[in-house]
Amino acid sequence: MLGELSGWLHQGFGDLVAWIELHPHWAYFLVFLTACLESLVVVGLFLPGTVLMFAIGALIAADALAFWPACLWAAAGAVAGDGLSFWVGRHFHQRLRVVWPFRRYPALINHGVDFFHRHGGKSVVFARFVGPVRPFLPAVAGMLDMPAARFFLVNVLSALVWAPAYLIPGVVFGASLSLAAEVAGRLAVLILILVALVWFSLWLIHRLFNLLQPHLASWTDRALVWGRRHPRLRPLAGALLEPEHPEARGLAAWLALLFLSAAALGLLLAQPLIGIDHWLHAGLQNLRTPTADRILVAITTTGDSLPVLTGLVLVLAWLAWRGYGRAAVHWLFAVTSAWAMAQGLKLLLQVARPLPMYDGVAAYAFPSVHVTLASVGYGFLAILIARELAPERRWLPYSLASLPIVLMAFSRLYLGAHWLSDIAGGLALGLATVALFGIAYRRHPAPALPWRRLLGVFLLAQLALASSHTVLRFDPALARYTPVLEQAPLNQAEWRAGDWQQLPAHRLDLAGGDRHPLNIQYLGTLAALETALTARGWRTPPPLRLDNLMLWLSPDATASRLPVLPQIHDGHYESLRLIKGGDGNRLWILRLWRSDREQDANGTPLWIGNVSALEPTRPFDYLVYLDTRYDPAAVLELRGDLQTVFRVEPRERPAGRAMAVERVMLVY
Repeated sequence: MLGELSGWLHQGFGDLVAWIELHPHWAYFLVFLTACLESLVVVGLFLPGTVLMFAIGALIAADALAFWPACLWAAAGAVAGDGLSFWVGRHFHQRLRVVWPFRRYPALINHGVDFFHRHGGKSVVFARFVGPVRPFLPAVAGMLDMPAARFFLVNVLSALVWAPAYLIPGVVFGASLSLAAEVAGRLAVLILILVALVWFSLWLIHRLFNLLQPHLASWTDRALVWGRRHPRLRPLAGALLEPEHPEARGLAAWLALLFLSAAALGLLLAQPLIGIDHWLHAGLQNLRTPTADRILVAITTTGDSLPVLTGLVLVLAWLAWRGYGRAAVHWLFAVTSAWAMAQGLKLLLQVARPLPMYDGVAAYAFPSVHVTLASVGYGFLAILIARELAPERRWLPYSLASLPIVLMAFSRLYLGAHWLSDIAGGLALGLATVALFGIAYRRHPAPALPWRRLLGVFLLAQLALASSHTVLRFDPALARYTPVLEQAPLNQAEWRAGDWQQLPAHRLDLAGGDRHPLNIQYLGTLAALETALTARGWRTPPPLRLDNLMLWLSPDATASRLPVLPQIHDGHYESLRLIKGGDGNRLWILRLWRSDREQDANGTPLWIGNVSALEPTRPFDYLVYLDTRYDPAAVLELRGDLQTVFRVEPRERPAGRAMAVERVMLVY
């Protein structure tokens, strides 16, 4: 499960932090070595330096490394790596082009030479922040006899800027994960998954574009020759590739083949993917949190058919009005064809959704219409824009178009609206349709488009319609996608006798574990409990606002001034959160969540929660927030305040690593 994997990663990260605390000198040497190798000629091509520096920043946020020493060691490593590269260039001069392994990268060396001639000494600074040319530019500077004193002056100054610039994003991200883990470890893991997914999508598209682009012309020529050798199949190839050939009949045949292929593929892959479908669905359901629910419901609602198709009609009308009817017609038929095929496949295959949430045709899952429409809508826009750009920049619109598609696909998986196979089917159907109509459009004469205006009109129409639709439909959509907590009956006598032990012993979250035991169970109404505790000095903490969140950056903030973060148990925020002044610089906090039990006699709910201490913690020097920690004194404090009003029965049960015996209170 994803929960087990994330728990393993969490444990591995904790072990790494513990090792660094025992061996700080070796840790800083590894920072130096990473920066050095990342800057070294040729070696830097294969070392993911940006990712490693980002990870080092996350370790700084975890308080495993100090910020300024890490910056200085990273800068020193960058200076050493560029210095070695400069020496290599000075030593070999023009022979650098023919010596192994440098002779394997003539294009990068030539690019570096052009870059150096264009920018002079400033190129050493620019190259620190520019992709593939970065590890070659210092060697090129040495090869072209840049004065050593001037090189090392620029080298040192640029390294002092580069080190914090590359570390700070990791520090900020690590600090945000620490805060997210206090609220919900699930949320932290979900953020990591989404960031990794977006990064991988951008990398993959850029890589595929660079791999396929040089071969497209030869493949097109071969396809034309093949079509002319087979007269019966020539209409299929001609509709796409021959500028003078009519398109309509050939595209209709291609769409029929695509529909049949998609249906056959759906039938063939249904059984093999069932295991992966259920595994991923269960894992993502274990990562659900109310905050992520709201964000991803908003994203998925923007992809509903009504705002997407209405916005597209407005854009197509603008294109036709401006005299670009050919582009409008291709885009229109691409979207309507993909939408009709997706609906037809739903009716034909009738695959049930993971969670029932729709009626009629929409009750069927395969393929995802949301993903199909996003793939066709944004994909064809990318084709129109890329046609107007220089060849070396054409990958940009395709990469940027992948962002909304990936977000839409992930939202459907997370909310339980689709299986992974539904997403794959919708993506494949959409991209295949885009490819057909995109090739036909690119190979037939069409006037140049004002792509900047087109992009502006598209974004304006989609944002206006999607945002208004989301505002109007958000609450019903949130109710539709929110899992229902089914209630089981509870007998009070059996609960007191031993059934209390059947409820979770610790907060169900990836970051909770033994640190957050659930040490109180309450049978009754929250209003009665809150009234009784308010009389004994407990109070509701102030809501999170920008002014009290800024206290996280205050060096002298105390526990009573810092904001209290909510927490997640089993995918839900607490229903009751009360605090009381503790001893010293800490607070007592009571959190209660509704369990899946209610009293069978009168429907009174059973609440489960914990009483703990809140103490200021500093993950690094510039951030402070309240961290929840188990403290037996908090249990005694709450017991003393409750036993004058309610019946309180203490219980004990074996605990985990945090303590030998865990005290639990039954309150009713």
